[in-house]
Amino acid sequence: MALTEVKQTFVKPFFDGLTQPSDAWKGGFDMLTDDVAAMKLASMTGIGRVPVWDGSSDVDQAFVNDLFNTTLTYTKYALQVRLNKFEVRDLPRVVADAGTRLGVSIANTYGSIAADRLADVFSATTSAGDGKALVADDHPTRSGAVRDNKMTSAFDRTSYLAAVNLASLWVNYENDEDDWSGDPLCFYGSPSDTTLRETAFEVFGSAVSSSQMQANAAAQYRPDEVLWAKLTDSTRWMLLSKLRMPLIFWVRAGAETNTVIDEDNLSYKITTSFAIGTAAKPDPAGIIGSDA
Repeated sequence: MALTEVKQTFVKPFFDGLTQPSDAWKGGFDMLTDDVAAMKLASMTGIGRVPVWDGSSDVDQAFVNDLFNTTLTYTKYALQVRLNKFEVRDLPRVVADAGTRLGVSIANTYGSIAADRLADVFSATTSAGDGKALVADDHPTRSGAVRDNKMTSAFDRTSYLAAVNLASLWVNYENDEDDWSGDPLCFYGSPSDTTLRETAFEVFGSAVSSSQMQANAAAQYRPDEVLWAKLTDSTRWMLLSKLRMPLIFWVRAGAETNTVIDEDNLSYKITTSFAIGTAAKPDPAGIIGSDA
């Protein structure tokens, strides 16, 4: 099989493979493709409530400043697949199969990178600009009070509504209301909790909440559900705003492939490379998590 034919045979299965793993995980991530060497993410603050004015005195001034910021860098990834010259001749599907498998591998790697970031939101590995874990009960405000986006309750209807209520009580750094409970939401959990799928269906899908036929209030805040095997901790669940998107997934360079013939052994070499950066946004708004 000529090199050109190998390339042509490889392409469609490769792109088909890229779409096989679910990408529902992207809902809570701000997906960026900026073509820059590094990114600085800033959390601007300084504008609080508008004060009373007597109509003639100089107006009070507020200076917007970069209180918290994060510099996002990227990590490079690469893999080479080798196909024996005569295996390509003898096994007509080997090139297409390699394309599919490589596409699946890349998509799964993207997902694993995102899952690692999401799994770390309870630790300093994934911190907000204030240095606290993205999910923490002590995010500071200017007044010295704290903002709380951490729970310690197993997932059920009561704890889910408590999370929605906590989102409605969220304040910004200036200690002003920043309710995000009405945003489109994304719920993440692990199928390692073998009862989570059933519980989630009852919480989000039931019209009533008990045999007493009370209306199910949780259904009014139904999120997109991502029960993701890449999240392995059965006790953790997270609720994220699809508008605030508190996590960044930066595709610095998307997956590219290059196919050549090895001049020494005449095998076909198919090489892929890409670069990804992930981080939490400096402002911890838009996420509530529980590590019961």
